[in-house]
Amino acid sequence: MNQIKLPKGKWFYDPEKPLGPEGGFGIVFEGQSPKGESLAVKRLKMEANEAAHRELRIAQELSRQDFKNIIPCFDAGQDAESDQYFVVMAKAERSLQDEINAGKKFSAEETANIILQIVDGLLEVPDIVHRDLKPGNVLFHDGKWKIADFGIAKFVEESTSLKTLKGCLSPPFAAPEQWKNEKSSQATDVYALGCICHYLLAGKPPFAGPQREDYQRQHLSVEPPKLDNHAPFLRSLVSMLMRKSPESRPLLKRV
Repeated sequence: MNQIKLPKGKWFYDPEKPLGPEGGFGIVFEGQSPKGESLAVKRLKMEANEAAHRELRIAQELSRQDFKNIIPCFDAGQDAESDQYFVVMAKAERSLQDEINAGKKFSAEETANIILQIVDGLLEVPDIVHRDLKPGNVLFHDGKWKIADFGIAKFVEESTSLKTLKGCLSPPFAAPEQWKNEKSSQATDVYALGCICHYLLAGKPPFAGPQREDYQRQHLSVEPPKLDNHAPFLRSLVSMLMRKSPESRPLLKRV
């Protein structure tokens, strides 16, 4: 176990035991508290020279609150003994991406239930835009689907160049405004929510890429495939969520 020293104390993680594949902003490892309690430690893909010694203020703020549909965050910041940044959070049972990879088929009722739980999480922190909402960041913990990685995308966005940030996007779920390097808003998360809903119903993301340039063109100018043979209200919802213009998407409370 490697030891890290963050603002709230010492934590441990095993760099040989990742809890999933590497994502756009970093990789999560098996971790432990000083008392030996199991948890998850995310090592971000940036060092102090990139972050200009910024603090992970949002993740730190979230660690002081108790939410129903957001993964508990215990500590976040720069390790005192290295140039690396970490986020310490509760260990979930599985991700929504794990369910998809296992071949699970989602009914309309199951899909609506999951989407509502994600929306509940987003509404718990209405002033924060997630910016990287995707099945891999939706985790099952304590009997509920919860959102992970709040605040990380904003931290990276404030600390790095647009070129670097664009390299961190999750192409299947990135909104048109992100591809155009425009300001992210709540509507950005709404668009990603539409992509997730489409994924659950169709068994595949709305756009297939495969290259980044293909994803960019598809999100900017191609209409998503129609969800035939699915509940009309969900077809209508996905269509509204994935509108190209942020201003034309519904508000989260409407969802």
